[in-house]
Amino acid sequence: MPWATALLSILLVGGAADFRQLQIRIDGYLGSGQREARAWAEVDVRVGDRPIVPFAVTNIVSLMGGGPMGADILQQMEPIKPSFIFTGDDRLIDQIANAKPNQLLRITGWTQYGSQFVLVESVEESAPVVGPTPTVSLRERLLGF
Repeated sequence: MPWATALLSILLVGGAADFRQLQIRIDGYLGSGQREARAWAEVDVRVGDRPIVPFAVTNIVSLMGGGPMGADILQQMEPIKPSFIFTGDDRLIDQIANAKPNQLLRITGWTQYGSQFVLVESVEESAPVVGPTPTVSLRERLLGF
């Protein structure tokens, strides 16, 4: 029976790593569709106690070394509605809720693998995008004109 004990210990130790606290960063557009934002995925989120809205995810990253990858976190949450519930400081929650659909949000927070809840730690927002982003030519980048 030593093989059963070894197998059980491997499962317990390997599985325990997935249920610890994870620091994640989610980039995307609140209230914007996947197609409009050219996003990687679209999930439903709840910001505080507000109604569920779509969130176009452009990137999701686990900031913990050795933890699950961002794609794994997103795949785990996609079938659940809402996929993420942002909670925390009222000032940060209001900042997320008041973002325009054309404003990129970079939300950093804490969660557990498989949990909907994200305790928001910080929110960065871009200026609203009003049109196609101009592409700077190589000449302009190197020579400045």
